[in-house]
Amino acid sequence: MRTINKLIFIGFSIVFTFNIAALASTTGAVEGFVKDEQTGEPILKAKITFVSTKSASIRLISHSDKKGHFYRGGLTVGFYQITVEKENYVPTQSTVRVSLGDTAKIEIKLKPFKGLPPVTKKISSKAVSLLNEGKYKEAIEKFTEAITEDPENPIFYYYRGAAFEKTGDLDKSIEDYQKSVELKPDFILPTANIGKIYAKKREHEKAIEFYKKAVELGDQDATNYYNYGVCLMNLGKNEQAKEVLEKLIFLDENYSDAYYQLGIIYIGLGDSAKAKEFLQKFIDLDPENQNASIAKEILKSLNLP
Repeated sequence: MRTINKLIFIGFSIVFTFNIAALASTTGAVEGFVKDEQTGEPILKAKITFVSTKSASIRLISHSDKKGHFYRGGLTVGFYQITVEKENYVPTQSTVRVSLGDTAKIEIKLKPFKGLPPVTKKISSKAVSLLNEGKYKEAIEKFTEAITEDPENPIFYYYRGAAFEKTGDLDKSIEDYQKSVELKPDFILPTANIGKIYAKKREHEKAIEFYKKAVELGDQDATNYYNYGVCLMNLGKNEQAKEVLEKLIFLDENYSDAYYQLGIIYIGLGDSAKAKEFLQKFIDLDPENQNASIAKEILKSLNLP
C-alpha cells in the first residue's frame, strides 16, 4: 500500500539546454492567473512555487506579471504542489497535474491580510527570504523577531512553523501551526500541515482530525485529499476512505494514485468489477507508476472478462 507523500521542499538550481521540439514532446506546462479574492484585481509579483509530489528536488519558482499572469513550461509530467505567496495576502496551496505536451490552466485567488508597520515588514521580508534560501535556523530567529513585534499575526507563526518543520523539529512546528490556526481559524495551510506532520509520525487518528478540518474549511488540494484517504485506509476505515478518494477524483479526475487506492478498497469490499474499473483507469492514466505492475498482477488474479 502506498505511503503518505513526503512533501519536503529542497531548493536547488540547474540550467538545462533542450531542443524546443523535444522539450514539448516530453514535458508539460502550467499557466494561470493570480487575483485578489475580494476585488478580482490581478496581483503583481505573486510568488508561485512548483514542487513535484514524486521528487521534492524538483522545485521551480515563477512570478505573476502586472496582469496576474504566470507561465511555467518544461515541467516533467506528474503532479505538482503549487504554493502561492504575496505580501499582505494569506498564502495558499493546491495540486495540479501536468500532462504530456499539455498546458494545465488554473486560477488562484488570494485572501487579503492586514498590512504591516515598516519595521515589522522589513523583518518579515528578511525572514521569508532566509526561509526561501534554505537558511531555516536564521529564518526562525527572524520570524521570532517579527512575532515579538506583532504577536497576533498568524502568518508569522505559519512561516516559523514551516521553518521548524524543515529543521525536523516537528513538535515546535505543530505548536506554531496550531497558534496560527488559533489566531485565524479559517487558515487552511497550517491546518492541513498539522495533518501532514501527524501522518509522517504515523499518528493517523490525529492526522485525520486535521485533514478533515482542512477539507471542511474548503481545502481543494488534491494531495491533502489523497493523504487524508490513505490515513483512513491505514486505520481500516475503508468506507470513509472511499468517500474521500471519490471526492478527490471528482475534484481532479486525473489523480491516478486515487484510482489505485480505490481499486484496493473495492477488492477489500469484495466488489471485483469495481476494483477492475479503478485499477484499469489507474494503469491507463499512469502506466509508468511504480504501482502499475502490481495493479496489472491484481487484474490478472481477478480473472474478469
